[in-house]
Amino acid sequence: MFFNFHVTFSATQTNNDKGLITTETGATATPYDSGAGELSSTASMQPGLVYETTETDYLNFLCYYGYNVTTIKAMSKAFPENFTCPADSNLDLISTINYPSIGISGFKGNGSKTVTRTVTNVGEDGEAVYTVSVETPPGFNIQVTPEKLQFTKDGEKLTYQVIVSATASLKQDVFGALTWSNAKYKVRSPIVISSESSRTN
Repeated sequence: MFFNFHVTFSATQTNNDKGLITTETGATATPYDSGAGELSSTASMQPGLVYETTETDYLNFLCYYGYNVTTIKAMSKAFPENFTCPADSNLDLISTINYPSIGISGFKGNGSKTVTRTVTNVGEDGEAVYTVSVETPPGFNIQVTPEKLQFTKDGEKLTYQVIVSATASLKQDVFGALTWSNAKYKVRSPIVISSESSRTN
């Protein structure tokens, strides 16, 4: 059975000693090691913004990954009667699912990729304005449009685009993040970009 999920990353990028999160070897952790960071049990109660991931998002994920409707039905006890996989299903579309992390695999040379995300205002403050800041991965430009989200009420949804473009050839996976913040909340999304060669290895 699938459900609608309200997802946010209520996590920090520091450990209990206020230092950077590291791996067991002592190296600085990447999103592959730590995900969004170290979970904050209190912040998750008041996230400010959430990314709503729907039943259709999860079904489409399976389609994008290469499963057909017959196989997906075998995995799910509850399946929408009229659901069909999108005609253009492919791995590249996984990055379009409305999830707080942004993962772009199979990045092609010096090209660009645009992904869209929708956030819901759950800050219980009614009107709220969030401004974006970006930790740009090396060798890339990241443009977020709009750079400011202006909510007029609780429960309102706003959509933004993230345009990722390369300034140099991608030789290894790179990491960054974007954060929507106001005076009360910070909502951070990790960004991971991998090349075509790393996807096929």
